[in-house]
Amino acid sequence: MQHNNKVISIVRKSLPALKKSVMREFFQLLQTMKIYEPNRHRKVDNTYEFDNGTIIEFFSIDDAQKLRGTARDILWANEANELTFEEFNQLNFRTTDKLLFDFNPSDSTHWLYDILERPNSTLIHSTYKDNPFLPKQMVQQIEESILVDQNYYNIYALGLPSKSTHTIYTHQKPYIEELLKYDEVILGLDFGFKHPTALVKCSFREDIVYTKEMLYESGLTTEELIQEMKTAFKKEGLPMSTTIVADYARPEIIEELNRNGFNVVNAIKNVIEGIDAVKSYQLYYHQDSMNLNREFKNYKWKEVNERLIDEPVKLFDDALDALRYAVLYHKKNRRATGGWDFTS
Repeated sequence: MQHNNKVISIVRKSLPALKKSVMREFFQLLQTMKIYEPNRHRKVDNTYEFDNGTIIEFFSIDDAQKLRGTARDILWANEANELTFEEFNQLNFRTTDKLLFDFNPSDSTHWLYDILERPNSTLIHSTYKDNPFLPKQMVQQIEESILVDQNYYNIYALGLPSKSTHTIYTHQKPYIEELLKYDEVILGLDFGFKHPTALVKCSFREDIVYTKEMLYESGLTTEELIQEMKTAFKKEGLPMSTTIVADYARPEIIEELNRNGFNVVNAIKNVIEGIDAVKSYQLYYHQDSMNLNREFKNYKWKEVNERLIDEPVKLFDDALDALRYAVLYHKKNRRATGGWDFTS
């Protein structure tokens, strides 16, 4: 508002994630400050123009036209560690003034760390302690995260780069939908409310599993979940008879889903057996499944007194629990040469 005729781009890897985070907060802030003018908000283009001609635009990195489009003065990349180095280059080429990146340093290696070594880069290291507006309950939750995992506390409370290399899944690769070939589809469903409810599609061919997130959303009621699942099924072209393997801790939701025409069965919740099952398959994830990919990068073995134990940290596991349910179900029930591969 103090600089005329500027173009500011605010970006994130996917548009749904951008709309639910920075974009929502931006427009809430304008309304709180009582400076929001509806006629200046072009919702179709996700832009807002101020009186002085400065424009703020929101777009996702998966929009190739925007990524390689016109130039801007300032760029802000939210959750920048979701971006590839090539995507950074495309944005950098078309930004004339400065680029701003925010991220939690959850990766042990990343191109962002190399960027920080450049002489024209400035690191702003902030933590929850720098935010005087945080509710006391949130401060308590952050400080108690050290009881869950030291590395998690270092990253999300202290803003220190991850030193852990104990990632559970390391063999996953992205795939493109057009190249997908499979024999069977099984879905995994993990219930949540404060945590996201995750619905993951698993397409199997021999010892290969192709995974894709169909739903990843917090705060859903049972009725909302049913509607979201029906929409997701229609989008994927799946019949209602498709097997869904779900967490049996919520039998009342499973019953409601079955009454609404879904085919839901109970999951086998043996965590280590499920992880071993996932590791026994060639594993591919859809290139647009950003939450699934984020969990792959952050799902780690627990460390106690500097020693690993045979237990995962109970974080970044919503979509991966759903994946585990589907894969273990498939492995225990598929036909193999000479009889059943496993017995229940």
